[in-house]
Amino acid sequence: MDKVNVVDREGGKVGEAAVSQKLLDCRADAQLIHDVIVGYQRNQRKGSASTLTKGEVRGSGIKPWRQKGTGRARAGMRRSPLWRGGGVTFGPKPRDFFREIPKAMRGKALAALFADKIRSGNAVIVEQIGAPGGKTKDFALWLKKIDAGRKPLMIMKERNEEVARAARNIPGADVVTRGMLSAWLLAAHDKIVMEKGDFEAFQEQLG
Repeated sequence: MDKVNVVDREGGKVGEAAVSQKLLDCRADAQLIHDVIVGYQRNQRKGSASTLTKGEVRGSGIKPWRQKGTGRARAGMRRSPLWRGGGVTFGPKPRDFFREIPKAMRGKALAALFADKIRSGNAVIVEQIGAPGGKTKDFALWLKKIDAGRKPLMIMKERNEEVARAARNIPGADVVTRGMLSAWLLAAHDKIVMEKGDFEAFQEQLG
């Protein structure tokens, strides 16, 4: 077992939290992590982009002028993709980007990135995550005191509206519950902030 420091609201050490050696030894190859993160991003896409073809755009199909003798280029219809207001050639249509990510892969990538945050000293364990009054200025100051001021990810057991409101206007900061945590979120943030109890419980969940 290894340990990480637990800090108070002023950033001072008040104790330690145990880290299982099994978690610290958890690693995943770059390809697996890449596949999981790309899969997550694909699943966030709505795939709703759509354009109209020449058969769908509004307009007449009548030949605008005779084929020869006008001095103008040949034209078959006003809905041609060559014309302004015409259809779009090979444009996007609604599609499903969903990619199934096996549970075992998701779990391994999540555990590996979580362990990497601990090994690199980017996991900040606190007594309590709180934002009295939900004021962004006070919350940002607190993040600096505990050395988590750059792109922090607050991981909580349950959603806390005050914390969510306080962190909403801090660039790069996010608040998620343990059940919503993903490998992509861990990779996208520099530091994670957790309460001691949640940190220990999450280790058991990963294990």
